[in-house]
Formats: sequence, structure tokens, C-alpha cells
Amino acid sequence: MGDNMNSALDKSLYDLVQDLKTIDITILKGRLDRGSILLRIKKEKAYIGYDSYCDTWHDFLEAIQVNRETARQDMEIYKEFSDFVLENTEYQHTSYERLVRLLPFAKKEPEKKQELIEMAQRCNRRDFDNNVRELKGKVATDSCENCMTEYIVLHKCRTCGLTIKQ
Repeated sequence: MGDNMNSALDKSLYDLVQDLKTIDITILKGRLDRGSILLRIKKEKAYIGYDSYCDTWHDFLEAIQVNRETARQDMEIYKEFSDFVLENTEYQHTSYERLVRLLPFAKKEPEKKQELIEMAQRCNRRDFDNNVRELKGKVATDSCENCMTEYIVLHKCRTCGLTIKQ
């Protein structure tokens, strides 16, 4: 993505907008590319004067027909997860929607980003939903009928990952 970003520096705003129109946003890499381009345009305020009337970021997004919240999510996903996704090809098949749901946790605990990506990729829908509930501090819905009558406490080392029974 770094090379892509450097080559993008030489492009005009109109070329970048054309690139935005041709990106395949059905795949995660496409969303990351779009987030990278939008982030660059926003940081440089290159949108000012686009189509001769754009004075604000909102005007620009309306002109290129990208929803403001979608643009924000694409830029945030790029900032928070692109390093991991682009370095590891197996992460490139991670669900974009799941990464959006994990954004608040990635921002709160940046050291857990890789763990979050792995969870988004390996869990089925029900397990993922329950993991997100637990990350929010809520009770998971996948407990047994006799929940908490008999339980075991496990301790996991954050350094080496060893899990022991208490």
C-alpha cells in the first residue's frame, strides 16, 4: 500500500476520483485502497474546488457519491487494520463489516488488533456476535442452561498465551 500511496501523490485529484470509481469495494483490499485515497484527499484538503463548487469535505463526498459514514469507516479501517491485512494475505479475506464492528476495540486497545482480526476471520457468526458482546462488557448468549452453577476459572498469560486452571 505504501507504493500505491507514493504513486498516488503524483496523481491529480481527478485521477484519484477516477481510481475511486474503479475500485472493487466488494473485497477488503478495495476498501483499504479507497480508505487510503480518501484519507489522503481529506488530509491535503485536495477536495477544495473539486467540480468548481466543493468547499467542504461533505460537498466533495456528495459530488463523488460516497456516503459520509462509509467514507469515515473506510478511512478508519485503513488506519487501524491496513498494516496487518496487507502484510498477511490470509487476513485479506476478513469481513469488512466485522472489522467495522471491531473498530472501537482496536482504537481502545491497539495492541490487540491482530487478535481482533484473527477473531473476525475464524469465528462463525454466532461466536463472533458473542465475542463482540463480551468485548462490550455484556453477557454472551451462548451459555448453558445451568450456567455458573459449576464452573472452572482459567487464567491466560498475556505474554506467552499459556492457560492454566485455578
